[in-house]
Amino acid sequence: MIKLCKSSRRRIRDREVRGVATIELAVVLPALLALTLGTMDLCSVMFLKESAVLAAYEGARQGVGRGQRNSDVIDRVQEFLAERNIAYNGDCVSISSPGFGGAATLENVTVTVQLPTEGNLLVPSSLFGGVNVSASVTMRKEYQNPQ
Repeated sequence: MIKLCKSSRRRIRDREVRGVATIELAVVLPALLALTLGTMDLCSVMFLKESAVLAAYEGARQGVGRGQRNSDVIDRVQEFLAERNIAYNGDCVSISSPGFGGAATLENVTVTVQLPTEGNLLVPSSLFGGVNVSASVTMRKEYQNPQ
């Protein structure tokens, strides 16, 4: 039987502990990394959804005033999205009929903003790829536009 001195036993035990820690890291790290990236992706989508709501609100708020037209609403929505560095298609805003230019006093008009997730996520992934986020806001026209 071979007897080991205390320092040799300690070194063997330290190697075993380091080996176990390495295996634990190899098992846990991919799951932790996937969880972190998934959380970042989900938060990016939530930010995009909130930005769509706020852009629709800003556009509708612009349009309900006297003398405002649909083009003013679209300009305000695009300005808001540019302030937040959000990528969008050229036709991301839709306005219900008759629109802000032809709506009567106290007539409801709905502004809908639709934004693509592609190009707007912190971590590009296939989880939300090809998905569009949309939000609608309905407001009443405060005054009919002069003819």
